[in-house]
Amino acid sequence: MRAFWFEGERELRSDRTALTLGGILGYETSAYAGVSGGVSVFLSNGIVPLTRMPYSGQTQNLNPDGSSIHALGEAYLQYRSEATSLKIGRQRLDLPLANDYYNRMLPNSFEALSIENRSLPNIQFKGAYITGWKYKADDTFRSPTYTYGIDRNILIAGALYTPYPALKIEVYDTYVDDIMNAPYLQMTDQALYQSSDGTTLSCAIQYLSERSTGTAAAGVIDTYLLGIKATVTGGAYYMSFLGTQIGNQSLLGTGGRYEKMGWGGFITYTDLQIDGESENAGAKAYGTVLGYRASERFEIAAKYMHIDQSDARQADAASLTQNKRPDSNEYNMDATYQPDKAFRLRTRLSRIDYITGSTALYQANAYDETNIRIIADYLF
Repeated sequence: MRAFWFEGERELRSDRTALTLGGILGYETSAYAGVSGGVSVFLSNGIVPLTRMPYSGQTQNLNPDGSSIHALGEAYLQYRSEATSLKIGRQRLDLPLANDYYNRMLPNSFEALSIENRSLPNIQFKGAYITGWKYKADDTFRSPTYTYGIDRNILIAGALYTPYPALKIEVYDTYVDDIMNAPYLQMTDQALYQSSDGTTLSCAIQYLSERSTGTAAAGVIDTYLLGIKATVTGGAYYMSFLGTQIGNQSLLGTGGRYEKMGWGGFITYTDLQIDGESENAGAKAYGTVLGYRASERFEIAAKYMHIDQSDARQADAASLTQNKRPDSNEYNMDATYQPDKAFRLRTRLSRIDYITGSTALYQANAYDETNIRIIADYLF
């Protein structure tokens, strides 16, 4: 069960307010000869009159027309053996450009055939063939490419290599006929350096390339993502340093595309901001996080993000940028409290300041925003 409250005050634009209740009710059978099945109902209901959220993909918790979401989000059969897992039907996925994007009321869901295999030591192979997609703020399964007036499926293949517990190397390729081919590489070392007093340095790097295929129904695509992350942990404290560079076009298949092509959440390490602006064409983003884990029950973190936008690239129609923005600074304070396995409370206080005169876009988009959101989960 989940309750979500959002309150956003914006300059020169309508404020946003929402209170929604719902969650996921699911059942999975026991296995017979390795075969089992499962179903889940997804529910999100606006509490009138508090839900007054103008349509905005990332912050929308209901259908585009404002009605409640009541959907059969999962309905699958699966087979599991010692090394292999197969699942077919409606399901949630965990792949770089196709995942459940579960940061609001409900997750993304897919109609797909997925497979995982662990036959080789330290290697996990993953793959999926996706024929349908339900955006998190919708109750209808559609073709993943319906917004371009065509019906194309998604093919994803990849592997996770763990030579030793602290090091993970991930390689994936996402192919959509007549849209794009998108190879992705990520390397994470959770213990690059460790001192005698227990201070640890971890690092990660990510690279995504997107290029159009076939008839290029979404336009000629040629862009990339390069991201780096470094975290120093000492006792209960940690500090992260984050950086992102985007190519000449905004990314496709990620959170910044919303219901247009938001098969997955924001993929950048710099995903701290309100509207996913670090995925815009030509964006350069950097930031830092200072966190404190008091215990397994409570964690709090202060976050800062700066994004340099490119006027020239955003103004070009070929940039595919939906959220054209000026340069900005964002400040967040996040906290999580989980006293037991059944209950979790998350809060965020955010302030985004657009920089006056930083770009020609500022005069048309001068809407600094302050918002607070609270998400409460109860697992039963």
